[in-house]
Amino acid sequence: MERRPLPSEQRLGFKTRPIVNPVTNIVGVTATKILNNNPDRILFMVVNLSNVDGYLGFDREVSATRGFRIPSNGGSLTALIEEDGELVLQEVFAISPLGAGTWYIIEVVRM
Repeated sequence: MERRPLPSEQRLGFKTRPIVNPVTNIVGVTATKILNNNPDRILFMVVNLSNVDGYLGFDREVSATRGFRIPSNGGSLTALIEEDGELVLQEVFAISPLGAGTWYIIEVVRM
């Protein structure tokens, strides 16, 4: 029996795979790299599972006044290449100034 392409494979023209916590799942009180630069990434999602707010940015200068706020207890941010362009490929950093915590990080990459 011939394998049918997945809907995402038909739409994109290539296969993809998810990678969970590719760098770390702990965000500290200083800037923590959570995603490496990856030209094959088409999507990433971060979920703040901790009980303190965190912030996400695209360099080590991320802070409470320089980044996207990711609220505690399930706050999330998703970036998709079709909507957010080159930002999806960049290194991503996060900080949790009021105490380190666990985040769930997933990237979807081209195979």
